[in-house]
Amino acid sequence: MAQPIRKMRYYLMDEICIHNKKEDCWIVIYRNVFDLTPMIKDRLDHWNCSMDYLVAHAGKDLTHLFHENGEPRTEISLSTGRPRVLFPPILEVAISEFAKTKHAMWSQDPFYHIGRVTRRPRRIRLINTLTAKVQHMNVCDEDSIYDIQEKYKQRFNHHAGSYEWRKFSNGAKCCGVLNLNGTLDENGLTDDEDCDVELPPPSIWLYYTDDLTIA
Repeated sequence: MAQPIRKMRYYLMDEICIHNKKEDCWIVIYRNVFDLTPMIKDRLDHWNCSMDYLVAHAGKDLTHLFHENGEPRTEISLSTGRPRVLFPPILEVAISEFAKTKHAMWSQDPFYHIGRVTRRPRRIRLINTLTAKVQHMNVCDEDSIYDIQEKYKQRFNHHAGSYEWRKFSNGAKCCGVLNLNGTLDENGLTDDEDCDVELPPPSIWLYYTDDLTIA
């Protein structure tokens, strides 16, 4: 079996919004996903109200507060007549050098950048031929079959690797093994996003291989 290729990770907003607390803080800027948890943990002994404000926005999309290059948007203060940032927590930094990239704002720091928001969520149907259970699942358009397999394993079946994942084509007459490194589209599991009629989601068939050692 071909080995999966590691690449950029993509996320659904549903996956991001649950990272919404001090112990687990993600934010989004122009579809870029940042995990600010290391900075927050590093600042626990140097806390302030601006850090509280940052945590209050955890799990949210803050694109409207930044320029596309990650620079913070500003406005003119009515009291001083000078520019001020719209989102003050951008001025906060980690204390320890191991928790940041030197001289970089966290909105531009590759240390915190963990992936991208998907350009389009996809709904698929997974059919377990052993249990006859049908599971619907939302995934990212950019996800490879391996990525989908890993998400399915985490959410529904820890033994997902003990199944061979297949597709049917030519009117369900031809069965083919899926390329783990390919996306849904690259495996021929397409949908018509411009279609006015809601079509059934693509189906993936799971065939048990009688090997529970694969996880």
